[in-house]
Amino acid sequence: MAFLSPVVADDAETEELARQQAFRTGFQEIVDGLNAGSPDKFIDATDSRDIVDRIFGLRLIDQRVKKQFRDSLEYQFDNIITSAFSESKDHMKATLLGVESRGVRGRAVVRFDLPDLQFSYHEYDLSLDKKNRVVVIDWIDFLRGQKFTDEIGISLIMAAPSKSAVRKLIDFQNVNESDLFQFTELLKAARDRKADRFIEIINGLDERLRRQRIVVLTGVELTKRIKNRRMMRTALIQMAEYFPEDPLYSLMLLDYYFPSRQYDDAFQALQRLYDRLDVDDAAMEARLSATALVMGNPQDAIAFADKSLLLEPDLELAWWSTLRARAALSDFAGAVVALQRLEGQFGHSLGPEGLERDPGLSALLASDEYDAWLASRK
Repeated sequence: MAFLSPVVADDAETEELARQQAFRTGFQEIVDGLNAGSPDKFIDATDSRDIVDRIFGLRLIDQRVKKQFRDSLEYQFDNIITSAFSESKDHMKATLLGVESRGVRGRAVVRFDLPDLQFSYHEYDLSLDKKNRVVVIDWIDFLRGQKFTDEIGISLIMAAPSKSAVRKLIDFQNVNESDLFQFTELLKAARDRKADRFIEIINGLDERLRRQRIVVLTGVELTKRIKNRRMMRTALIQMAEYFPEDPLYSLMLLDYYFPSRQYDDAFQALQRLYDRLDVDDAAMEARLSATALVMGNPQDAIAFADKSLLLEPDLELAWWSTLRARAALSDFAGAVVALQRLEGQFGHSLGPEGLERDPGLSALLASDEYDAWLASRK
């Protein structure tokens, strides 16, 4: 067995620490650029040739579609990349939650703040080039439930789906010609945003085809695009039936679990995603707090809220979670502290008219602490 000399070992450790720092510094600069309103650093960190190779992969994409895609890259590549941020393009606030690496491969997790105190998460696959510059290889958007290159690649197949290409998307053998035809028509309906046709076909599909990952995910994406909440609920019910424990779909499933008051399922979905991200996150703690509270667990709710504030004292949702958890525990003094922050820092007006519609705050509104706070505002 060969052993490294102390000098060689020290050099290797120094190089590894330098690479780790390069990942952290380089990706933070990319995130800072996004927050400044410029995706240039992000685009510069992507290798267009590698991205295209990943998009094409082993997929049987129509040759004409491939050529059109390649021909358009010269003036469309930037738009293709920045489409990844379409959910938050008018409200860009990205927070780098963590970077980990080993050798020249790395991983980063970023939270994107969305309107109405909602959040999205991206998980980036990274590498370093020979000059220790960060290269973005690919990423998962957890509001879309798949890798960026997979999403684009499948859309190219759907542009002109051949029998062989469609057959390759199905995870079992011996698909008969009739089922294959219907499956192809389903993809065309999704491509053309014909939701009624999509539903008509899917209702007649064999069960093994109906539960295919591409069918379930495409159904949710289609109903989101056409902004039909009734149809989206149906699509999400299918997702919850076939893939209830997949963290890729946790964020999407919240749009089904919360409106249908399936709070335990919502809590478990959040926890699965949190475990997958494997980073501390104030927003996730705040959402777990809110969910624990509606499940009737105020002690858990305040523990999550306290951790949320510890991680990120300036996160608005953390203060809302703290307000409601403190009020539920009759800690009205603590609730008033949250009210002060929500008014003073985030610009809310939290007099009785602004809070009386929330039944969970009725005891707070009747408390001496709240009355004293109201008097101090005048």
